[in-house]
Amino acid sequence: MKTLSITLPDNLAERINDYVQAGFFMSEPDVILAAMSEFIRRNRVDLMERFAREDIAWAIKEAQAAK
Repeated sequence: MKTLSITLPDNLAERINDYVQAGFFMSEPDVILAAMSEFIRRNRVDLMERFAREDIAWAIKEAQAAK
């Protein structure tokens, strides 16, 4: 596990605390972990496509340089 320290705007920190106080999460780090996990899940395909496009562009450039 890696520990990260973040600084949040007060209004966002208050919303996170609201979720904890309402019992949706056990702690503030649990809220952040859930949010980041969902962000990664939703953006995984876009990220893989971006890496694929970058790899293809690199391969084309290398092929043209080899000619």
